[in-house]
Amino acid sequence: MWPVLFHIGDSPVYSYPLLMGVGWGMAYNLCVTWWLDYNHELKSLKIFTLLSFIVGWIGAKVFFLIFSTPDQVFYYAKEVNFWLGGGFVFYGGFVFVLAFALLYFRFNKKLSYSDLGLLVPGVTMGHGIGRIGCFLAGCCYGSETDSLIAVSFHGHERYPVQLIEASGLFILYFFSRNLLKRKMKVKAIYLYLIGYSFLRFGNEFLRGDEIRGLYSGLATSQWISLAIILITSSVFIMKRKRV
Repeated sequence: MWPVLFHIGDSPVYSYPLLMGVGWGMAYNLCVTWWLDYNHELKSLKIFTLLSFIVGWIGAKVFFLIFSTPDQVFYYAKEVNFWLGGGFVFYGGFVFVLAFALLYFRFNKKLSYSDLGLLVPGVTMGHGIGRIGCFLAGCCYGSETDSLIAVSFHGHERYPVQLIEASGLFILYFFSRNLLKRKMKVKAIYLYLIGYSFLRFGNEFLRGDEIRGLYSGLATSQWISLAIILITSSVFIMKRKRV
């Protein structure tokens, strides 16, 4: 773990928020590249990015509260530091932003749902960088193992689940980039939704922290992953039948 990267004077620079910022910056710049490559006006992307950041932040916090105990909800909800600092659930931000994106791309006459595919390389790259920050901070750690890939976390040898997820996201980045080069925006969307959901579902079996919540033997993220796989696959099959 390396939660503090360095100091500027007496002020520590924390690895997780720094890499989250780098991830957001990288994601935005990649989105701009593909956006302009498809000749879309940049203003619509800037507005969408700003609003998505706000919506995603709120969604990640709301899901954190939903899956907390009643006492924790009361404590966190009234704390300003909670709303401005740590305590995020990725899928919460994802669900909120996805719902917002469907509305934004539906009512913006210059865009179509397929243009969501232009965001996939940026999202996967930015998310992967963020997971490296998570690894350095020591959160969302893996279960104990004596395998060759084990890393030392909290006094035990554990699976590097954060790096495994980051590696999978970088692979999704390269595949989605190649799809966009071949003008396959819709397939890039399916790749991300189904690919990341399978990645997250499998990776959760290697998690060792207590914060993720378990219901009927599966983590909250695994149930959400299964729902996304089912819905996305159903939409894909129905569209194929119409062709």
